[in-house]
Amino acid sequence: MAANATRAKLRAESLAVARSLPAWFWLASLVVASVIVRWGFGRRMVAPWIMVDELVYSELAKSFAATGHFLVRDHSSGSYGFVYPVLISPAYRLYASVPQAYAAAKTINSVLMSLTAVPVYFLARRVITPALALVAALLAVAVPSTLYAGTMMTENAFYPIFVCAALALVLCLERPTLVRQLVLLAVCGLAYATRAQAVALVPALVTAPILLTWWRREPWRSLLAFRWLYGILGGALVVVSAGELARGHSPVAALGAYETAGHQHYAVGAVLKWLLYHVAELDLYLGLLPFAALVLLAALARRLDGAAQAFLATAVALSVWLVLEVAAFASLPTVHRVEERNMFYLAPLFFTALLLWIERGLPRPPRLAVPVVLTAVALPALLPYPSLLGVQVQSDTLELLPWWWLQDHVISIGEIRWV
Repeated sequence: MAANATRAKLRAESLAVARSLPAWFWLASLVVASVIVRWGFGRRMVAPWIMVDELVYSELAKSFAATGHFLVRDHSSGSYGFVYPVLISPAYRLYASVPQAYAAAKTINSVLMSLTAVPVYFLARRVITPALALVAALLAVAVPSTLYAGTMMTENAFYPIFVCAALALVLCLERPTLVRQLVLLAVCGLAYATRAQAVALVPALVTAPILLTWWRREPWRSLLAFRWLYGILGGALVVVSAGELARGHSPVAALGAYETAGHQHYAVGAVLKWLLYHVAELDLYLGLLPFAALVLLAALARRLDGAAQAFLATAVALSVWLVLEVAAFASLPTVHRVEERNMFYLAPLFFTALLLWIERGLPRPPRLAVPVVLTAVALPALLPYPSLLGVQVQSDTLELLPWWWLQDHVISIGEIRWV
């Protein structure tokens, strides 16, 4: 009895100490711990292996460190995002030895990936308690895709910047001041300069205020509060398109290295098929429940408070447009694979939605909850595992790696769906 009482007292004292520490202490500790873990995993990757992307970005960083210009093997290359090469360039400035510079660049990657926890925390704090916001930050840096910290890939910079863009959009929806709209556009511009995939942010910025207005049953003239956002976005599109046309290029040349994707023919049926596959794989990647929570909360959005509605409008708009963009790219005959690597940035939004759902008392009206849960459970079974499992999952679809191992060592492809 005495021993039990002592243990109970120690637990109570430990909890008291933990609660007395400020949230910033736990957030900083989480970032430091994540850096150490990411660095440890990164050390196991002894050389670049996602070709030719890693080679290109390491060359750009090396060139910028040495000359201030972006060159690949002494040839100008302005078609790639410059933000990530700039961020890892100090590694090549500090070390002449390629192995040392490579190791230092991976350390920078570990810091970048881990810093994602900070904007995730502040994003989650808009709708949930500090303790749960810390859980959201923890989940954000625990996803399998943080293993990309061991590669010379833009994912390392785009992940935290994308979450910053989501936070800026939430703040803008909550109170659409001129300053907040300008900050949102600046962060989105930074995201685009990191990775051309951020072009999906444009339709998301347009539709999020519309979705919020519809949920709140406000008059459509309330969208005038976002006139600066819409005006600058429209003006930027006109200026960029005119600039490319003046140079004799197609407007899609603004996509840089991804310009060819803008010249492709996209079949509606193929895009819809790959959209289904990407939604199903994202559902599987998240662990089903976060996916179901976001869908359920979106269906209940009109019953929620303003802060929750602003968050959900952001999460839904970003998720729909980003997944649609990735699915369209995957539908091309030269691709035909699930590009999880281009979607995992959405994970913090789904994790926050799950924690918001929990904090609000797990609202689950049967007429909504039953079909949502059944859909979330059934979607992964629709994936065409035989055609997806292969070498390509090592770089693009980490969630399928365990299933690939199961297929090779335990069960057949046909049984994977039942699992």
